[in-house]
Amino acid sequence: MANQNVVQLKPSQKTPQNRRSTRMSRAVRRQAGTAVGIGTVAVTLTALSLSHLSHGIEIVTGAQSWESWAMAVGIDLGFVALELAQIATVAERVRKQIGKYARPAILGTLVGSAGMNAFAFAAQTVNPWMMAAAVTLGVAIPSLI
Repeated sequence: MANQNVVQLKPSQKTPQNRRSTRMSRAVRRQAGTAVGIGTVAVTLTALSLSHLSHGIEIVTGAQSWESWAMAVGIDLGFVALELAQIATVAERVRKQIGKYARPAILGTLVGSAGMNAFAFAAQTVNPWMMAAAVTLGVAIPSLI
């Protein structure tokens, strides 16, 4: 005996509002690709900065390698965390409160990181021209991050 109460539903058709346009899909893919590229550059520069910062700390303090790496991670990744804290804050009032403390800390971190990177770059130079180039490169790394 067949059940007469069953109604077969027709598949719904996609409406233009529910479907992304091809142009929008391409724009999102382009934006994602650009974000990945920028992220890759930032991670590479951060790794380079960590290495030079660690080397500079080791030269100045005579600390063991793991200690200088721990300090370098604290300095550079602390800077990244402070920047993310400012970006991720939703409320404007909280953003201002965080910025009040984060901005001076970021400035100090950048200056310290730039100084130690410049020192590590310049430690092996033999003439003033190379030292100037090394210092310039050392200062540029935190600026680019």
